Amino acid sequence: MINGESSDGPIQYTIAHFMEIARQNRSAENATIEHDRDRCAICNAALAGPDPFPVYLEVIVESVLVRRPKLDEALVAQMNSDREMEGLPGDITIARLLREDQDAVESWVSWVREALATGLGLLSIHSPASLDFDLDEQESAGYGPLIESRVRYMIETQKKAAQ
Repeated sequence: MINGESSDGPIQYTIAHFMEIARQNRSAENATIEHDRDRCAICNAALAGPDPFPVYLEVIVESVLVRRPKLDEALVAQMNSDREMEGLPGDITIARLLREDQDAVESWVSWVREALATGLGLLSIHSPASLDFDLDEQESAGYGPLIESRVRYMIETQKKAAQ
């Protein structure tokens, strides 16, 4: 529950809507998917309350977890691909991640942060009224602890689902 909202309020509606978009793998086209715009906290920032960033972040956290609910070979392959693009060895394994090998976990954190940043970018094009949030800027603006807690939550969720 965000901002003390009930389970049928606009924030929960928004999270559920974007989770369904993620389930259908249609995040890139989210602006064209029909929904109740009057209940959508991304279409109407006022519905997200006086501080909309935590709502945007939670929408993305839950949506990413729909697409990547657990630590598996496909997720590891994405991490290794990202590492190789950075000129690093693509040597991350599930075992290294579960052992909490520092280098491997740093790659996992990097992957999660990139997924969150990408998701925030996709939300910014949802409607003409959508807000545009940059993860690094929000971290600098004081949301670092919130972002860090959501990254840890995602990793723990993915890890538990793998076991």
